[in-house]
Amino acid sequence: MGALVLVGWAFNFEALIHLFPTLVVMNPTTALGLVLMGCCFFILNRRTAQGLKPHNLWTRSLAVAVTVLGLLRFVDYVAGLDLRVDHLLFANKLSGDSAYPPSEMAPNTALNFLLCGLGLLLFDLEARNGFYLAHGVILIAAWVALLAIIGYTYHVLLFYRLGAGLPMALDTAVGFALFCAAFMTAQPNRGVVAILTSRTTGGAMARRLLPMAVLIPWGLGAILLVSEQAGYFGKEFAVSIFAVASIILFTFSLWWNARLLHQVDIERLGAEDKLRQASSNLQRSNTDLQQFAYLASHDLFEPLRMVTSYMELLEHRYTGKLDPQGREFITFAIDGARRMEALIHDLLEYSRVDIRGRSFEPADCEQVLQAALDNLKVAIEESRAVVTHSPLPTVLGDRVQLTQLFQNLIRNALKFRGRHEAQVQLHAERRDREWLFVVRDNGIGIDPKDFSRIFVIFQRLHTRQEFAGTGMGLAICKKIVERHGGRIWVESVPGQGSSFFFTLPVKV
Repeated sequence: MGALVLVGWAFNFEALIHLFPTLVVMNPTTALGLVLMGCCFFILNRRTAQGLKPHNLWTRSLAVAVTVLGLLRFVDYVAGLDLRVDHLLFANKLSGDSAYPPSEMAPNTALNFLLCGLGLLLFDLEARNGFYLAHGVILIAAWVALLAIIGYTYHVLLFYRLGAGLPMALDTAVGFALFCAAFMTAQPNRGVVAILTSRTTGGAMARRLLPMAVLIPWGLGAILLVSEQAGYFGKEFAVSIFAVASIILFTFSLWWNARLLHQVDIERLGAEDKLRQASSNLQRSNTDLQQFAYLASHDLFEPLRMVTSYMELLEHRYTGKLDPQGREFITFAIDGARRMEALIHDLLEYSRVDIRGRSFEPADCEQVLQAALDNLKVAIEESRAVVTHSPLPTVLGDRVQLTQLFQNLIRNALKFRGRHEAQVQLHAERRDREWLFVVRDNGIGIDPKDFSRIFVIFQRLHTRQEFAGTGMGLAICKKIVERHGGRIWVESVPGQGSSFFFTLPVKV
């Protein structure tokens, strides 16, 4: 719109200067301001879509230019100065002797340039306070523009004119209204617009009722005003019709929306009942499965110990009477029984995470880590490992399971340390309502394609001859973290160590 008006002023196209049949026309400097706003906003949105920071030198320069333009003209009007900012372009066509209609930047236009320029300067997806302040000033600019449009609709000069200056042109008001609408919807998942775009019942109601709340009284009032001016009825009758028609139309709109939302709620309640039943069945099956795993693992220990004991007794009593192949068979049997015992023990620990879990309470991670280090004291000394940590916070959780979590991650670092002496570093930092923990080591590392496998039960990346274990340690860690409402993942480069990340809730 601004570019069209500038072309009209430059080449004397009357039709482009009068985009709307208004009493006043858009000032060329106002048109330039709209072009600057549009260019700045276009670049901001494009950079945001590309994942870049919204502002660069160009956007800040354009936003500052718009802000200064509005500020100088508004100060000019308030202080009575003669800065003539609105005569920067085509000054000879704006003089009193010119054949062109009078045109100057209206005070409310200058105010809107100031507000929109500030909004553009504050447009930043990462700054929360800047986001709300930007939307606040843009909302004020939107109301100024909407008031001017309504003023033109009802011929109320007070709505589109501020003080003794020329009023805001209609095409200028429409341009500001379009810009403010675009600015508010550029980030549809935040601020006021987030409710309109949400899939909730409130969002659906807002999308249906908001247009009616604006268009019904606006359109009805315009129709009645034209009818009254044509002499079809008097003011009292027009006001009465407006009141009655508004009641009827809004009542119908509310009933129509309530009917639609009622049907949606009925479907939602039915879906919630089915989901609740499915969740109950799943929880019962999960509980039965955990209980079965616990009991089966527990009951398997006794006969397995008996097999191991008798095989060891057989090996001890008949050492000199068995040939090498017989002794090898016994060794294989004992080794298999011991591995089975370790596997059952880890499976029992895995099932106990939910079944035997304690209630959550504030747990000092400094003490939790110390308990884990005490349990691993012999392994740390044998491997001559160095374990360091930054100050650790107090979190909300199960102290016993958190000790097991730290213990498993550190034991993992000791086991897969490679040729170098193990160095393990623990660090924690707060992010919003959770703590992010990092356990880093200088071990053999993990191939990225195996990142998801290592947290699955019984998944091993190495043979038993290379590294002992059952492949349950990280699976237990994952289950403990998930029971605490967190998540766990790994980042690693083969040969350059691994970093295990997990989150825990902040102490309430």
